[in-house]
Amino acid sequence: MTTADLDALREHYDTTDTTAELESAELDTSTVSEPMVGITIRLPASTLDAGRAIARKQGVKVTALLRRWIEQNVAEGTDEDQVVPVAELKRLIARTAHDRRAG
Repeated sequence: MTTADLDALREHYDTTDTTAELESAELDTSTVSEPMVGITIRLPASTLDAGRAIARKQGVKVTALLRRWIEQNVAEGTDEDQVVPVAELKRLIARTAHDRRAG
């Protein structure tokens, strides 16, 4: 949203009577069984960029994509022996790419 858009909205609501809309509004009293909470995580920029590209291809927000991945892994109940650190995978990919260029 641009500054001009914000100025137009501000002008509209500063000069428009919204009483009728407010009087006909209905309070949403529904609740969710499990509320969402926000967290902050630190990722390498390249990892986040790759996630954004995947999310863009799927037509979803990167946060929704990451949440889905986390929920899938939690649901699968991953075994510690099956988990491979991302850094280890990156090293393997880099080494394989280097070997292909060299050979």
